[in-house]
This record gives sequence, C-alpha cells and structure tokens, in this order.
Amino acid sequence: MKPQRMVRLCTLGTLAALTLVLSLVGLTALNDGGEAGVGSASMNIAAGYDRRAERLLRNPAQIDASARAQAERLSRAAIAQYPYDTSAWLRLAYVDSLEHGSLSPAGAGDLKRSYDLVAIDPFVGLWRVRFALENSQALSPEVRASVRNEAFALWRNSQNQPNLRGMLDTLHNPAGRLSLGLWLNRLEAEAAK
Repeated sequence: MKPQRMVRLCTLGTLAALTLVLSLVGLTALNDGGEAGVGSASMNIAAGYDRRAERLLRNPAQIDASARAQAERLSRAAIAQYPYDTSAWLRLAYVDSLEHGSLSPAGAGDLKRSYDLVAIDPFVGLWRVRFALENSQALSPEVRASVRNEAFALWRNSQNQPNLRGMLDTLHNPAGRLSLGLWLNRLEAEAAK
C-alpha cells in the first residue's frame, strides 16, 4: 500500500472515530442533564439542561426547595447557552411563583423577557398564556397585551381552539378567567361574521 493512501485512510479513520466520540458525548449531554465530557474536553447543551430541569418540575407534589433551586440553576445554564430559550425563561418565572406563592416582580420580569424574545411561541404558547392568566394581577399592561396577542394568534390555529376554550373552565384566577372569557367571546364573534 502506498504511503499517501495509508495516511489518507488513517486520517479518515481518525475523523470517523472522533465524530463518533463527539456524537456520543453530545447525545449524553442532551439526555443526561446538559453536560458531558471526555478527558479535559466537555460539551454543554442547552436542551439537555432544559430536559433535566423539566424532569425536576414535572410532579408538583415532589417539588421541594432543592428541586426548585436546581431547576433554576439548570434554566440559567440553558439561557447562558441559548438566550432565546423561551422554556427556560418561563421555567424561571414558574419557579419564582412556586417560591413566593405568586409571581414576584423578578418572575414577572422573566415572563416579560420570554415575550420580548419570542412574542408568539407555538411550542409553549398555550402553557405561557395559562400561566400568565393565572398570575394576571402581577403583570404590567404591556405584558397583558402580549398575552392577549399570543392568545389571539394561537386561536387562528384551529387545533388550539379547544385548548383555549377548555382553559376557561380550569383557570383558578377569576381575573384571568374573565380576561380569557372576554377574549374568546370576541374571537368567536369575529369568526361568526
């Protein structure tokens, strides 16, 4: 075998092995909490932090101070990797509401930031509208307008309409329920024209 061919084969083999190792490290970081490494090299992935934080907050009966603190730390790590991570900003607001019993100014700021970054989010929009309406008294008029705009935009997708209607019956906050009821009444009246 010619030396040039041997060098090419070794180079390709090394690249293939390196690609496999980095792919496995990335997969581990994604599934195992955001961080993984081999030797001195490490990889951080925002979606991995998100997954781990979501698991911590999945069961409301099991969310203690430690889980809240860890979910907050993971969410901030995700935001450090990807500042447009709407889910992480919302998670910070949610943890804040759990911590204080209602949305504090800091939590309202996190919710506002999620709207500033992504005004209409088809992935977390329904959850965000519900959360905002449950905490409507803590929101500025600007954020309330953003919530309304998102609800109206989500309504335009007919798959969201049953979810928005169903939300009306399950909201605990009377002020939020009133707002949503008025919005739905307007949207349904416009659709009837």
